[in-house]
Amino acid sequence: MRIGIRLVLSFFVVGCSTANKSVGLGGAVGAGTGALIGGIADPGKNGELRTRNVLIGATLGGMTGMVAGSLIHKESEKAKKEAFLAGQKTAVPATPGAMPAISQPRVETHWIEGRVQGNRYIEGHFEYVIVEPARWDVKQ
Repeated sequence: MRIGIRLVLSFFVVGCSTANKSVGLGGAVGAGTGALIGGIADPGKNGELRTRNVLIGATLGGMTGMVAGSLIHKESEKAKKEAFLAGQKTAVPATPGAMPAISQPRVETHWIEGRVQGNRYIEGHFEYVIVEPARWDVKQ
């Protein structure tokens, strides 16, 4: 019971960072898997070794899962950094005046006459309708 409470509380503590979440999730999955395997392992005469097997399996699985979660996180961060650097190398440098222009939107103006609607009077007003939105003028 105490282990379960500590495990749940540890999830709130590891919620601060992505690396900690990866390690915590790996540890939780590993501990659960290890506990299941420990429960399946030979329980000895009359099941006297089952609790020990479950605890050993959960401990070893949790440690293995934490290491695996850490390694997976490091690899994904490395891949993100490499992709970012590759994108920087292939990016076209911005030069002044090279930014494409924006076309003006086409807007229609409609006059709406004043009217009475139920117990309300709606004063006459203009409504503006965007017929064609602004677009980038990219000329290559």
